[in-house]
Amino acid sequence: MFGKFINRIFKKNEKIPDSIRPLTSWEIFKDYVRVHPTTIIDPIATIKIFNPPVPPKICLEIGEGSHIFSSFAVLRPDAKIVVGKRCQLGASQFICAKSINVGDDVIMAWSSTVIDSDNHSLYWDERQFDVERCRQDYVQTGGYDIARNHDWSKVNLEEVNIGNKAWIGFNVIILKGVTIGEGAIIGTGSVVVNDVNPWHVGAGNPFRHIRKITKERGK
Repeated sequence: MFGKFINRIFKKNEKIPDSIRPLTSWEIFKDYVRVHPTTIIDPIATIKIFNPPVPPKICLEIGEGSHIFSSFAVLRPDAKIVVGKRCQLGASQFICAKSINVGDDVIMAWSSTVIDSDNHSLYWDERQFDVERCRQDYVQTGGYDIARNHDWSKVNLEEVNIGNKAWIGFNVIILKGVTIGEGAIIGTGSVVVNDVNPWHVGAGNPFRHIRKITKERGK
């Protein structure tokens, strides 16, 4: 709200003085992020580090020549997201409690989700206090954090790996433990719960392989 108010004061092309400009999430979490200087971070892209590690360490790393519109959430101090070189990641979300790795030359469309955990236990007696812990964290941190005292000991965590040259369509969901092979294409609206073979195209809920593809047309 404050940012919108400041933007109304100044003309469209007039620079807002740094002394009153609200910090971006990338500035707030600069000690936890390593972004190659050739990478472009669009203004809609965000980063949030829940329960930041002490002392600070890199929780998100993005390689050279990439173009990023996505939102990144790092839920645990030991979690890390790595994005390779020359990737274009649309306005999708990455939710990481352990490890998410995106290879080089990956294209991802809008509104997809990549998550590497269940976030809550499958069993009620192990998750019955999750909401109260979340509320307490939210109140105690002034709305900054909801995972500081979350109990991860009974939660399934499995890293996600997206191979080089993969192409992820719109509204795709990639769940914990999945490895997407090199050059694979994931069709729009797919839900991926198992590994995807390299150089295959497929789609569906759950995802199914349709056919093998080649690197070059006519090969």
